[in-house]
Amino acid sequence: MVEFEYNFGAFGIPLFLILMLVEYLALKAKGKSLHSYSDSVTSGSMGACLLISEALLKVYTFGVFVWIWENFRVYDFSSTSLVTWVVFFFGVDFFYYWFHRIAHERNILWGAHEGHHQGEEYNFTTAIRQSAFQYGFSWIFYLPLALMGCPPEVFLGQFLILKGYQFWIHTQGIERVPFIEGIFSTPSSHRVHHAKNPIYIDRNYGGTMVIWDRLFGTWQPELVSEACHYGTTNPTHTLSPLKLNLRHWATMFSDSVHTQKWSDKIGLWFKPTGWRPADCVGADHHLQKEGTADREKYDPYTTLPKKIYAGIATLLTFSSGTMFIFLSPQLELWLKISGALILVSGVIITSSLLENKSKLIPLEMIRLPAMLWFIATLWSYPVTTTVVNTIAMNKTAEQTLAYAGDVSRWPEWHPQSEKVITQQTGTLAAGDQFAEQVDTPIGQNDLSWTVEQYQPGKIWQAKAENQTNGSHIVLTYRVTELAEGGSQFQRTLDYTLPNFALVSANALYFGDIIKEKSASSLQRLQAAINQLGYQSDLAAE
Repeated sequence: MVEFEYNFGAFGIPLFLILMLVEYLALKAKGKSLHSYSDSVTSGSMGACLLISEALLKVYTFGVFVWIWENFRVYDFSSTSLVTWVVFFFGVDFFYYWFHRIAHERNILWGAHEGHHQGEEYNFTTAIRQSAFQYGFSWIFYLPLALMGCPPEVFLGQFLILKGYQFWIHTQGIERVPFIEGIFSTPSSHRVHHAKNPIYIDRNYGGTMVIWDRLFGTWQPELVSEACHYGTTNPTHTLSPLKLNLRHWATMFSDSVHTQKWSDKIGLWFKPTGWRPADCVGADHHLQKEGTADREKYDPYTTLPKKIYAGIATLLTFSSGTMFIFLSPQLELWLKISGALILVSGVIITSSLLENKSKLIPLEMIRLPAMLWFIATLWSYPVTTTVVNTIAMNKTAEQTLAYAGDVSRWPEWHPQSEKVITQQTGTLAAGDQFAEQVDTPIGQNDLSWTVEQYQPGKIWQAKAENQTNGSHIVLTYRVTELAEGGSQFQRTLDYTLPNFALVSANALYFGDIIKEKSASSLQRLQAAINQLGYQSDLAAE
């Protein structure tokens, strides 16, 4: 069973923030003003809502993908094969096209996608402006890939590639790109997709490639004679991420209650996007697929202090959101739910400040301390990594464990153990203490060890406090006799890291090094134990 340990997509958040700043400064240097403060902050708030919903849903929805792959896949593909990665690069992009297209063409899915198109500016902030409910529907479209045999780790990799690629195409700072226009999705082709001009509406659904648009009749190049203008056909007139996320569904729900025709009460959800019963349509209503002419953008006045606070609160949300998303597979359900409430309430309050409203400020007096508590909790949230290695020895279980539990010999076979300081000789027993200096990927660390238990021929276990960085270690050796002679030796290393910096560094960098060195150390231990002269040494003890 493939499982999430961490959600690595979280590290895209700080990267995207840096790129958004770079785009803004580059456009300013060219004398172009293609950002508005309220639109950018609202885009960030909408993106935060999507990330929160993904954190709550992704482990479970990915579990369905894995279950189908494990039990019903038709073909076996190797995740290390280049062919696999090429095949499912096209596969993921193909099914994204169809999700994206249907999300534009049917009322029920448009409600889960409309948020991405509500921004009336078009820049890198638009890339993170997403509907909070989109992931609740989109994952279903990728399940055929599991049935086909796409390895889960390949699907995750290709999905990250798809999402990462789509970021850079949300900009007006890049004109047409030679050689790839009409093949790959580009800023030019995606500007068309976001435009509400009637000629451009509902075109260019491709994620990474637009070959699907060409095949299925939805391709439209950007025209020099027709400048793009952005937003949805029906204006939003709000910055509230709650209202923006629920807007289309709220309209459909209201229509399903008020329409007199029973077939429309249910049928309207599956009708083409923007369709409404005749007895519910207002004079100002337009179908999304019709498009509309350009109009004045919604940018309400607010005071400078409220703008500043809204910006700081949004950055705080993204900082805590990065930790929250990354750690989400490790977090207890209560912490996920309370964190989601803190973050969502924050973006709602931020939007009200941008609309120059003050009625939610008392609530912010409660939420802000809760946010600071949440950040502190995530920063110090302990995460345990377990490394298990097993190897066969040609000595008995008792002989093997006696040597492994003699800590004075650790530097002989463990490459990271530089020096062991102990007053005892031979195999240490429960209650014995010793110190060790170890070489780690992040420098030399000093460990203070206490042996917890020793049962000859069965188990030896010790716990350590890392005096350098505050981590905790549990080391367990288990041995069993083999029927054919000799023994099986299992080394289990559990290390718990005390803060987010170390947890993320472990996940990105030194965790793999520790696993590699742990496996290497067992090979050296095997060579040391199996050497011919060792039998007499053990007998002497």
